[in-house]
Amino acid sequence: MQKISTPDLSDLNPNVPFLGLQFNSYGARDFLYGPIKTVHAPNDNSFVKKILATEGQGGVLFVDGDKSFEVALLGDMIAENAYKNNWNGIIILGCVRDVDVLKTIDMGIFALGSVPKKSEKKDRGSVDDPIEIDGLIINSNDWVYGDSTGVLVSKVELAIGVEPTTA
Repeated sequence: MQKISTPDLSDLNPNVPFLGLQFNSYGARDFLYGPIKTVHAPNDNSFVKKILATEGQGGVLFVDGDKSFEVALLGDMIAENAYKNNWNGIIILGCVRDVDVLKTIDMGIFALGSVPKKSEKKDRGSVDDPIEIDGLIINSNDWVYGDSTGVLVSKVELAIGVEPTTA
């Protein structure tokens, strides 16, 4: 997978919005990009586990965890399964756990933080519903580009590997 630079992508696509949140990188890769699949997971990772057990086709799972720090919505076993199923990355508006193992999985994993507590599995949540973050609406099939600088969300796929003409 080709490494990306969100500052360069932003320079080339100045109208593409970015998320005003600071994510921590937990995967072995400090970048990710691909088409989005959305899931709402209110302190319950049932749908996260189910989706990541399916073929990802190079996509990125975008998890709305309501910015909760009460439980982790991703751990090592689910992340390893996501990697085996060809997901390029996972972004969680919430927390992960097993961070030492996540660092060894060759994919981008971004989250707001980490906690040791696992979530209950009670099938709470929804799949493919829009996620709103500070007025920005994120839908399944939008494209996401993230690195250590930030996260861009586009309605269309952006060209990568193109150098901006100005610094």
